[in-house]
Amino acid sequence: MKYEVLLSVLLIIACSHFTPIAVEQQEYGYSAERAAELYEQGNRYFKENAYQNAINKFEEIVANYENTNAYEPALYLLAFSHYKLKKFEEASSFGEKFIKEFPTSTYTTNVLSLIGESYYQLTEDYEATHYLTKYYLETDDTKGREKAYERIMLMLPELSIKELEKLHRAFMAHPIDEHILYNLAQIEAREGKKKEAERDFNLLVRRFPNTEYAFEVEEYKRFMGLGEASGRCGVLLPLTGEYAQLGQRLMEIVEIFEKGLILPFSVHVIDTKSDPIEAILAASRLIETMHVDFIIAPIRLVEAFGVCAAASSEGVPVVLPMTSESRFEMIPLIYTTGLTHEEQARLIARYAMYDLGIKTFAVLHPDQPKYRNIGTVFANEVIKNNRHVFAIASFQQDSITLKVQLENIAKSVPDAIFLPMDKDMIINATAQIAYYGLEDVQILGIDTFEDEKVPRLGERYVEGAIFAASAPIDSLTMREFSKTGFANDDFAAKFFTTLWKLRLLGGYNRSSLPDRISNLIKGKKVAFIRRIHDGEFVKLAEIAE
Repeated sequence: MKYEVLLSVLLIIACSHFTPIAVEQQEYGYSAERAAELYEQGNRYFKENAYQNAINKFEEIVANYENTNAYEPALYLLAFSHYKLKKFEEASSFGEKFIKEFPTSTYTTNVLSLIGESYYQLTEDYEATHYLTKYYLETDDTKGREKAYERIMLMLPELSIKELEKLHRAFMAHPIDEHILYNLAQIEAREGKKKEAERDFNLLVRRFPNTEYAFEVEEYKRFMGLGEASGRCGVLLPLTGEYAQLGQRLMEIVEIFEKGLILPFSVHVIDTKSDPIEAILAASRLIETMHVDFIIAPIRLVEAFGVCAAASSEGVPVVLPMTSESRFEMIPLIYTTGLTHEEQARLIARYAMYDLGIKTFAVLHPDQPKYRNIGTVFANEVIKNNRHVFAIASFQQDSITLKVQLENIAKSVPDAIFLPMDKDMIINATAQIAYYGLEDVQILGIDTFEDEKVPRLGERYVEGAIFAASAPIDSLTMREFSKTGFANDDFAAKFFTTLWKLRLLGGYNRSSLPDRISNLIKGKKVAFIRRIHDGEFVKLAEIAE
């Protein structure tokens, strides 16, 4: 009996070593089975777009079944479910957890995009750029690469020097570093860090000899080589000649600013003698003799092109208060005030849709690239806002009759018709619009309507037309202008507004000057929406763009 008991004890002790393994295997089998069941349910919810229900299932797997096969795909879909619900903080958090735990997963590339897009939506530009750049370098998805690239290019200029330096160190072995280096050097130049900017510009050119930024690099180097800012501004005015009366009025505005010591720079005025060649010579004198930092030129278009070419070639910025001609924006260092015709087209489209309640439109324009482009901008704005453009028609600029075009437009029965064209074409077109049965259609336009010739010769056919135009002066600046006691007119108001904005230009250097001018001049643009009523231009609204 004693031996039987002893044998039983020995047998129990011997078998005890195998019991935990069997239990663990049994528990793992249960966990794997439970995790698989939860994953199947969560995946079904995910496919049905029931993302919150899917999150509930996946969270249970992530919390309790880390060592199962279902854990990896559950964590992946958990991050995506949060993203689908626009819970970007949770999406980025679970996405980063996934990258840390499964760096070589087949899902990793998609998760990089998810994290980058989540941070982009959270406006955390550095993190967004970091992850989207990783995604851009790893993905084979052409559309995904294009979207990531657009995001990266949009965010790079917004990053700090320290953030760009970190990105440069992380991606210096890749072609994307060309864009990182350029933005880094550009910001260093703007902040007056000449030594660092020159170092990084030189590194950019050395590492990327065919860089797309070659022109910009040379421009910045030239600015940095111009030396310290002189604190002088040149102003070109027609003080004699055909437009002397206008020039003398604008000179009085200069004197108001100088008397009040409002401007942070000294002003040096030279007479253009109302002549294009004299204007170029005057600009050259301001640059070469007086060493001005920039020029303000309230002059005619015929004078402006020569002045802009001369100043741009010398790296001197020019501000044009009297024009919003978009072609000037294509010339480096040239800044126009007011809204371009394309911007006016977008504004009048939005006003017509949201303030007038118009839902269907037509566009009639002359067959000229400038007006065709304005018409296209208007149509795109309408379509983007889920309204309809029923017809777009063009005509030769020397056409007398618009019968075919207007009959086709009339068939579509639009609520409004947009007319991007010059004043003479407006007078011709509006009369025919009424003749061909469209007299009840709302006419829309841009600042080409704002000419006394339009209501005078267009008569009843332009009555009620609504158009957008750059405001010569916004309401707040108008208060300051009124204090001077100066008689208000559009030319004086535009010139005053330009000087008033530039009063905030203090503390600039030559390399930062272009961006400073651009930010001040283009930071806030104001438009008037006007209606022609009883032959007068009546303001309906003031809109800040």
